[in-house]
Amino acid sequence: MEIILENKTITTTNDKYVNYILPLAVCIFGYWLLKDYCIPQIQLVLGIMVSPFVFKVQKNIFSNRYAYISFIFLIAFYFLHIYVLLFFSLGCLAFFTIESQFGKIGILPFLFLICVSPTTHYLVNLFTFSIRLELSHYSALILNSVGMAIENKGSFFVMPDGSTFSVDSACIGLNMFNTGLIVTILLIGFAEQRTKKSLGFFSIAFLFSVTIACLILTNLLRIVAIVFFKSEPGTIHHDMIGIASLIMYTIVPLYLIVSFLNKTFGTIEYLGTNTKNKSFKKNVIITVSLSIALFFISTNVKDYLKNAIKDQKLYDLQLPGYSKKIKELGVAEFQKDSVLIYIKPASRGYEGDHQPVMCWQGSGFKLEKIMEANFENFTILTAILKKDAIVQYTAWWYDNGTNKTISQWDWRFSTGEPYRIINITTKNKEDLDELCRFYLKQKLF
Repeated sequence: MEIILENKTITTTNDKYVNYILPLAVCIFGYWLLKDYCIPQIQLVLGIMVSPFVFKVQKNIFSNRYAYISFIFLIAFYFLHIYVLLFFSLGCLAFFTIESQFGKIGILPFLFLICVSPTTHYLVNLFTFSIRLELSHYSALILNSVGMAIENKGSFFVMPDGSTFSVDSACIGLNMFNTGLIVTILLIGFAEQRTKKSLGFFSIAFLFSVTIACLILTNLLRIVAIVFFKSEPGTIHHDMIGIASLIMYTIVPLYLIVSFLNKTFGTIEYLGTNTKNKSFKKNVIITVSLSIALFFISTNVKDYLKNAIKDQKLYDLQLPGYSKKIKELGVAEFQKDSVLIYIKPASRGYEGDHQPVMCWQGSGFKLEKIMEANFENFTILTAILKKDAIVQYTAWWYDNGTNKTISQWDWRFSTGEPYRIINITTKNKEDLDELCRFYLKQKLF
């Protein structure tokens, strides 16, 4: 409600609270629509903590741009069936309700949306896997250079006394990468609020590149310290080394770099003079229209994926002597006695691939001694699975019938027959080795 008094417009308290209706309604709707596609807990907590520094509103500058972006993401989701596009569409719809009611919010909230999305968690876990193994290798070289006779075997180390020391996959930086990316946004937002200057796209892109480089270095030095002091996961020393490494090698350098870039290249914010925005009624119409489209398209895609055969060749494949079951997401399970063979359906280069590491961890297993192994001139990945008293041996690789690889880059950028994950699990190492040698020679597709 507005009151005209001596040619001045005064917004009453009731209008102030009305502006919060649309953002709140979209957040509730988004949670209901994506309740099964949740954000990992640590990202959600960090996101809530940094949001006051990210959502900086430029008053009197109203925009509908995020409504168009939300619609573009929704159409892309309809054709590509990638759920993160639906997540981004809902996030941009929420941003529209803010920019159309309060004022423009800049680029930081969109970067924030990317960092807290489940896809960032997945991509970090996926593409840093090979980096983790390399970091362990270089950690052993550093420790050997200072006189410790340590041998690296993938995710674990053979100590001078012959004992083994495993570096838990989580400690090689999954949560640290998520934290580092969100902290970068926090530092940028804090600097912009303090100086009233905004950084441009190239400065922000440079900062994220520096963040990734700092996090890789941080993880390397962290592993060195953990192995040197033999700090087991779950101990106070282990956690303190991680926190100290993150502060010294990532947060402090980034703080200095962000401050310098903001002072040198930041531009003074433009304060708008336009006090007119679309009416609340028009904003409601746009929000409701997009919400209805989101609901019907997401329902349609979900029903399609539920009933569609994702990989016809895998659906028709039979392994002699094995019983077959098609599980969730089109994964084929072949079982015989104590042998389990999972074959994941073909994925496009921009899709997720159901990595065994994440699937086994999701089933409650702990993976130990992850390492590369050579069979029949092919390189594959092997690990030991442990859950309570259960101990199993597993191996996996990407297979398109002709080529076998463990490289994400090889299969994602290949042409011709698509790659599928072959994952073999047995109760003893000898059976696993025999099966790996056999199936690496086979042309299944």
